[in-house]
Parts: sequence; C-alpha cells; structure tokens
Amino acid sequence: MREFLKGCILVGALLTMMMLCFIGGFMLNGVSSGRFGGASSADAPPEVSDVATPPANFGIFYEALGMLREEFYGDLPQEEQVSYAAIRGVLRRLGDPNTILVEPEDHSREQAQFEGEFGGIGLEISLNEFGQVIVVAPVPETPAARANLQADDILIEADGEALFGKSLDEVNNLLKGEVGSTLTLLVFREGEREPFDVSLVRETIPDITVRANLIPNSDVVYIAVSFFSARTPEELRATITQLQAEGAQKFVLDLRNNPGGVLDAAIESASLFLPKGTVVASQRMRDGSEEALTSAGKPLLPDAPLVVLINGGSASASEILAGALHDHGRAQLVGETSFGKGTVQIPYTLSDGSSLHVTIAHWLTPSGIDLTQNGLTPDRVILPDAAALEAGDDNVLDTAVEMLQAGDS
Repeated sequence: MREFLKGCILVGALLTMMMLCFIGGFMLNGVSSGRFGGASSADAPPEVSDVATPPANFGIFYEALGMLREEFYGDLPQEEQVSYAAIRGVLRRLGDPNTILVEPEDHSREQAQFEGEFGGIGLEISLNEFGQVIVVAPVPETPAARANLQADDILIEADGEALFGKSLDEVNNLLKGEVGSTLTLLVFREGEREPFDVSLVRETIPDITVRANLIPNSDVVYIAVSFFSARTPEELRATITQLQAEGAQKFVLDLRNNPGGVLDAAIESASLFLPKGTVVASQRMRDGSEEALTSAGKPLLPDAPLVVLINGGSASASEILAGALHDHGRAQLVGETSFGKGTVQIPYTLSDGSSLHVTIAHWLTPSGIDLTQNGLTPDRVILPDAAALEAGDDNVLDTAVEMLQAGDS
C-alpha cells in the first residue's frame, strides 16, 4: 500500500508538471516571432482558464498511471515523456495532423529555421547511389571551408554516430547544434589510406533559401525558393535587383517542394510582385469571421512576365504566395496540383521549451479558394519526366521558359 501511495504522489507531481506546461506557456504568451504557415502575432492566446481546467473524470489518469507504476512489468517512460504522451493523446483525438507538440530540442531547431540561420558548419551534403553521405560543397567562409572539406568527401561518422543509412534530414540535424559547440567528423577521402577526423566549431550559418540564375541565351531568370524564413524577402529583393541589372526581364519562380514557413515572409515576398494594399490571402476564423492580409510597399516586379512552378510538395506559405499571384492575374501556374495545406497554426512556447502548434483558422486565396479542400490547380499541368531529370533536364522548367519566350504568361 505504501508503494501505491508513493506512486500516486509521483503521479500527482507529473500531472502538476503537465498542467504547468500548458498554463505557463499560455500565461507567458510564448508566441514565436515568426508565423508558421500563417500564425498571427496579433491573435491573443486563449484564456488560461480555458486550458487549465481538467475534465471532470481526469482522476482516472491518476488511477491508471498509479497502477502502471505499481504493476507494469518493464520500464516506464521518463517523467517528461509521460507528460508529452498525455498531451499527444489529446491531440490525436482532435483529428488535426497540424495541431502538434514539438519537444524542446526540435523546437529550438525549428525556431532557428524560421529565423533563417542556425548553428552549423556550412556544409552542403547529398547521398550517393550507395547511401553514403557525401560533401557537395562547403559554404565559403564557414568552418567547413576553413577545415578544407572537399567535394566528394564521404562523411562516415558525426561525433561517433554512424551516418550510413540515415536520411539527409537526420544527418543535417546531427551537423547542426549550439553555436560554439564542437563537432567531430570521421571523413574518408579518395587518395587517403585511412579515414581521418576533422573537428569543427559550429558558427551561426545563414540558411540560404533563395537560389537563382539567368537561363543561358535568354532574358529569363530562374528563381527557386526552398522555404520561407524571415530572411527570404530580403534574399529575393537582392536577387531580383542584381539580375535585373544583368538584363533579366522575365521570371520563373519555382515553389516546388517548398513546404511553407513564416507567413510574414510570404506576404512580404508577394509585395515584390503586387501593388500595395492588394489582398494576398484571407484567414477564416472558427466563428466564421474573415481577416484579409494585404501587400505592403512598392513592388520590384509589378508587371514583368512571371510563371510560378508548383507541385505536390508546395504547401502552406508557398501556396499562399502562388495563389495570390495567380488570382490577381500576375502569374500563371505550371506543374502539378499543390499539397493543400490551408490551415493556420500559432506556435505557443511552453514553459519547458517545447511548443504547441494550434490550428486557429483556414486560409482562403483572394478568389475564395480554401486551400485545405482543394490545393492549387496549375493552368498547365506538366508532370515531371523522371528520365529527363536524371539526365539534368527539367521539362517543367523548360515549359515555363518556352511560355515566357512565346509571350504566353
């Protein structure tokens, strides 16, 4: 009986900690400075009483967890994981895949991505046909460049952890970390007899989201945006200004496989193409009310010919930008139907450094399309040619360039 009472006391402490995670986060109004997929810093957080009052039968949680602690044949999760599991159990009942809990370490990485920089070593990597992690190129003036890491170097381990078989996202997460921390890589280089260690100190690395080039023998510029971070609008502005000076007159904006990001960045990016005060999107709240978000500032490209590329990986903020440009007749869409993520999340930072992303509204394009129900349908549906892509030829991009050169945009 004594052991059971001890278990109940521990359960009570766990419950208190779990509730404080909710209450502390909302009381501190820990809304992230970037708006993920459409979160608005102007939206007030819910009243604490709305989230802090447990349901009438919550005592059964004490009862069940006490029994587990008393009787379960095996190890129970660590205390914080019990709280996270309880929260996730509630979230699963909502039936909304976008209302999620993000644990502290992942939340920290997420914030760095939104802000457009992170602690890292400045290394572009890829996987070869054998599943090995290889260096594509070090970013100039970063720890990787100063350590003389070279293209085609094979990364075997990061801080003693084998990299073979991991995804690129998993490897990149291992390479990133706190600024000032040390990372040791085990590297194999052709021509060397044995793998060797390289130790690097992580620095603040800008996360470049915009890449562009002038299509050879044309006045068409190709601009790819991989993600909308706080830095993206300025990257776009600088890129467009530079390429205009080099003679660019027509533009392809590639939003394929862009999962979204910071809403404000998408709105500001739209302002480079649309007149001031133009509706970029509307958000429909749970009570049916709608709020319009509009462009601001003088556009750099108010009327230059423009084609936007989308596919099933274009989601959230990228769909908002593409939908606004399309609905206002500013651009044609080419490629495949977009993902269709039209829900708005606000990320609330909880007291332990985790975050709760809460769906608070739906997006509508300027013409009233609910992105969640429909996604965006291209004006010209072009499926990628896998064989051509493998040979380095992008048939979807080729179609967009042909449209621009023919004046069909």
